[in-house]
Amino acid sequence: MEESAEEPQSIVDAANTATLNLLAQKSRDLYDKSYNRFRERCREKKAKTYSENVLLAYFDEKSKEYKSSTLWAQYSMIRSCIQVHIEYYGPC
Repeated sequence: MEESAEEPQSIVDAANTATLNLLAQKSRDLYDKSYNRFRERCREKKAKTYSENVLLAYFDEKSKEYKSSTLWAQYSMIRSCIQVHIEYYGPC
């Protein structure tokens, strides 16, 4: 997040820290592993954004390996990470 004329840097820094801590500490490793596998696949496929089509293609591939309950769990973890990382770091 960038400092604005109305927000001091200390508030921006505190918001950034809070954003990164939104993922549960106990399961952060699982979330990060899922997200990093997804990001690596995006790099391999030269995807520049995390669009609905990119997610759909990724999970279509994964559906050949995993059951639907696992796919839903993976989707939830990846979606959470995307929201946190895009908020903090920006897109891709």
